[in-house]
Amino acid sequence: MDPIVLVIVVVVGTPIAVVFALAKSAQLRGPELRKESRRPVETLVTEAIPEEHPDDADADKGAS
Repeated sequence: MDPIVLVIVVVVGTPIAVVFALAKSAQLRGPELRKESRRPVETLVTEAIPEEHPDDADADKGAS
């Protein structure tokens, strides 16, 4: 190989290899992909925060 061609390959190939290596490293260190729940948001919210109804509180006081 001619020295000029070798220099051109090194000057162009090195940055491309570095960018590829950085991209692969970031992909490997990134968060793992997890399956998303397909449940509606309403069911998730009502399970986490139960609703309090004023009728229930009155019924409990009246039963005592």
